[in-house]
Amino acid sequence: MLLKVLTLGGIALLLVLRLLRGRFGATLLGVSVRALNIVYLLALVVTGIVAGLLEQWVLLGVVAVLLAISGIEEIRRRRSQQTAPPRAVR
Repeated sequence: MLLKVLTLGGIALLLVLRLLRGRFGATLLGVSVRALNIVYLLALVVTGIVAGLLEQWVLLGVVAVLLAISGIEEIRRRRSQQTAPPRAVR
């Protein structure tokens, strides 16, 4: 029973961190977007390790999906920065 509660809590925490990762979350919490991204990725890695050790496969699956989504977002962001024309300096 305790592991079920911890699993649901872990999933809820990861989803809340995912939602707060943008500019709105950074403004709300008073930290930079980069810091939120680092915290989010660290939370994913730690949660994934703990889920694997405790054999919580549902939580491990959620972590894997969220890591994949984050990787795809990062690849898209870098590609858009490479193809975007340079900004004029004022």
